Amino acid sequence: MNKLNLRLLIIVLSGISAHFSTQAQNHIVDRFTIRKSFQTKEDWAKPAVITFTKPQEKSASWLLDMAIGYSAYHHPKGTVSVIPYMELHRNTLIDKPQSVWIGGVATEWRMNSLEHKKWSPVLVQSFKFMEDKIKQNASFQSNFYLTPVFAFKDMNPKYFWIPNHPVSLGSRLSFVYTPYIGIENENRTYADNSLSAGNIYRAFGRISTDITFYPSNNSLKGKLDLSLDWQYRYNYYQTVSDVKNSTQQFLNTSLNYTFFTSADGKKMSQIGFDYVIGENPTEGFEKQSFYTVALKFRLNLGGNKTKEVL
Repeated sequence: MNKLNLRLLIIVLSGISAHFSTQAQNHIVDRFTIRKSFQTKEDWAKPAVITFTKPQEKSASWLLDMAIGYSAYHHPKGTVSVIPYMELHRNTLIDKPQSVWIGGVATEWRMNSLEHKKWSPVLVQSFKFMEDKIKQNASFQSNFYLTPVFAFKDMNPKYFWIPNHPVSLGSRLSFVYTPYIGIENENRTYADNSLSAGNIYRAFGRISTDITFYPSNNSLKGKLDLSLDWQYRYNYYQTVSDVKNSTQQFLNTSLNYTFFTSADGKKMSQIGFDYVIGENPTEGFEKQSFYTVALKFRLNLGGNKTKEVL
């Protein structure tokens, strides 16, 4: 294990070990969960993704988007969550390969209780260390995002405009969307090329939409869904010389069929068709487009489901 990977491991394990001193009575394994990522609330809900191909007389190809997190703290009223995590994003199926390790701590804080308020801002934060094996650099990053959440009314479609509020559009569709605004900082502490070292500060906007088909049909309920995720970033200050584009856009469209869900909701498996276009610097994904069919899975290793603030 090289020094950079060791630093990733130390970041995550330090967050977990600090929690053990006050919460030793809880079962350790109950607090681990596997997802696609832990950097935003939307990513927390998405399953991990894996594709592997091994053609004859050619090298193997991978697509792997997976994170393992530990629920270090969850407020009894659901207003705060803290999760140390590690992530691996590796894709050799595309023109510009991706190979990134990330280790850090993600938090969510719902500032108001919806028992007493009609709405609340939710602050989503991530503090992490990222090693990009393709670009040969490493950085400390911090992300701060805001999204609003409102007290639930009902599934009437007249409330479709309310963020983070699911509604039914007839018997065939249910719909919910989540907007984010925020800022990101990337401090490249190591770079093989000196032009790649320095700081980047970004403004961030994101809108994600989840559509579930036939939510009231007993045989199809929870089986088929479509998600759209659009992200926009603008570099408003940077000292990195080799970053030429001040704006980055990213779109991920995903159609999924869930073929297995455990009775307790802790395990789920899907087959998904994804189309991706754009670039995402927080995961080392360079500007390009691709589509893939992949196996996706979400797993809580212990007896309790990982709770979410929203």
